[in-house]
Amino acid sequence: MSIDQKVQLSIIILLTGLVIVFVMLIFLTYVIKGYGAAVRALRPNQKDQQNDIAPVTPSVRPAVIPAAVPTVQAGISEETVAAISAAVYFLYGASAGKVTSIRRSAQPNRSAWGMAGLFESTRPF
Repeated sequence: MSIDQKVQLSIIILLTGLVIVFVMLIFLTYVIKGYGAAVRALRPNQKDQQNDIAPVTPSVRPAVIPAAVPTVQAGISEETVAAISAAVYFLYGASAGKVTSIRRSAQPNRSAWGMAGLFESTRPF
């Protein structure tokens, strides 16, 4: 086999591989889009659910549930408790339940530089 034939065969194999890869990527894109459309079709429509809910009139008030007071470690101010509770509610919404206790975390035996190195080397990609 001459060098020209080897180069020609290498180019054919390279182009065939590229074509197969891109065709499969396009195929997988359409499969994923079809799966998403099927899942959306099986889920109940969000607009229909919103229309079924009756609007709340000012005369009808929901029952007020008293907020549970979390147990707080000594030395933590009320402002800190309020900020932590607000952050939890903001991140998780009403599904988070309620904050039941707040305490300080245990201090590590490493220096600040050691902790920085640990965080840097264990950080996710």
